[in-house]
Amino acid sequence: MVWEVVRGILAGIVSGAVTALLGYAKTGGLESFEPKKAVQTIIVGAVVGGFAGAWGVTYQEAYEYLGSVGAITLIEYVKKSIVKRLFPPE
Repeated sequence: MVWEVVRGILAGIVSGAVTALLGYAKTGGLESFEPKKAVQTIIVGAVVGGFAGAWGVTYQEAYEYLGSVGAITLIEYVKKSIVKRLFPPE
């Protein structure tokens, strides 16, 4: 069980990293790259991946379920509030 969760988290990290890099490539390349936003995308991917591993479902199934119950939004709000406290605006 623990290995499935760890494996899901790692897969989510990779998925989040790929999503962040593709998003930056689409919007203008690395000159517009913002590490803080990329890390936030990776965090959401890791959380979803952890749930996927714990539940024994695919990443997509976990994302769809978490999105449908509002958990993705909750994860985003918690993540943003933590990031704002750790890295206040300049």
